[in-house]
Amino acid sequence: MEVWAEMKQRIISSVIGLGVLALVLAFYETAVFNITIIVLILLAVYELFKAAKLTEHRPLFLLCLVFSALVPLLQTKHLGGQLAVICGAYAFLLFLNLIRYHNTLRIEQVSLAFFFGLMVPFSFSVMQLVHDRYEMSVSILYLLMMLGGAWLTDTGAYFSGRMFGKHKMAPQISPHKTVEGAIGGILCNLVCYYLLTWLYITAVGYFFQIAIQVNYLALGILALLASAAGILGDLTASVIKRQCGIKDFGSIMPGHGGVMDRFDSVLFVAPTVFVYIQYVELFTLV
Repeated sequence: MEVWAEMKQRIISSVIGLGVLALVLAFYETAVFNITIIVLILLAVYELFKAAKLTEHRPLFLLCLVFSALVPLLQTKHLGGQLAVICGAYAFLLFLNLIRYHNTLRIEQVSLAFFFGLMVPFSFSVMQLVHDRYEMSVSILYLLMMLGGAWLTDTGAYFSGRMFGKHKMAPQISPHKTVEGAIGGILCNLVCYYLLTWLYITAVGYFFQIAIQVNYLALGILALLASAAGILGDLTASVIKRQCGIKDFGSIMPGHGGVMDRFDSVLFVAPTVFVYIQYVELFTLV
């Protein structure tokens, strides 16, 4: 009964989350999308700082929050050319914090703050780059690939592991993850990538008379790469939580945890998809 109750809670939270995603996509061409990215970044950075017990260092914490919120703006034509200067200034201010609070602040904590402040916002901002650089009909599909690669792999692994899991994949990192679950997650993502793409291009063609040509071989390869990145991201988050002595990063989504619990894999999948599409053309408007 406990398993079914947990599963029910996860399903309800997932339905609500998908509803929020649909709402954001409905305002895809407005500031709502950019604001959503910034909110997710700030929540994720906060959860990581809280897990690492860095929120007590207020100047350091606030500096990282400000920089994290600024990163999406670095993609604009006005600030994009100043990226190296702004990142350098960020590092400089972090070291000023270390000098000012050297009695209570350690170099390891500053290094961790620097890492969190760069990794999270830049990974999330990849979704904004896709939004800004590609035609809307194609960019939404790329965005779905980024999110789906993480969530579909995770969902497939969860149910496959529950039903068939016998061989532990990384027992010291995450005891519940199994080899069978990982294989199920990869297969789930592969099938759903094709199914989702077919449904999307069919709907776009029917409602908007936009024809999209798909490179199905390249799409299949991306599905495998995205699944691998998603599994790596999930394991990385598990290591961080284990070393920080916590079960979840937060509780904003019952059954799933916090923003980082839901987007940990996305932080790895989104850059993987973005780099891949720089060299391989998946979708072409015809």
